[in-house]
Amino acid sequence: MRQGLEGKKDKKRFKKTNLNFQGKKRSKRGVISMVLSLLSLAGFVTASVMSGIAKGAAGIVVGYIGIGCLLVAAIGFYLGARSLRERDIRYLHPVFGMAVSGLLLVALIALYLTGLL
Repeated sequence: MRQGLEGKKDKKRFKKTNLNFQGKKRSKRGVISMVLSLLSLAGFVTASVMSGIAKGAAGIVVGYIGIGCLLVAAIGFYLGARSLRERDIRYLHPVFGMAVSGLLLVALIALYLTGLL
């Protein structure tokens, strides 16, 4: 009889709970952060391909694209951080935007610092 009671307790402990996403909305800043991070990533890939095709001598246009991507990534990171402070939101968009923007910021700053040396 004791085993029967333990079995019921185990079932209650491992019972599947329903997640409730009612009332949670997408943060506008979080969505903008994600879009800006993807835009910055696309610009970085475009500049890298242009530089690769030109064998490293792409000119000032690629540098301007890179600086623009750096600024857009910084704005996206800032908006993602601001949106995380909002209440009752879904965190997918702000976290994704901050992660991609943060990685791009580190990569672009490292690239510019190695170019200065």
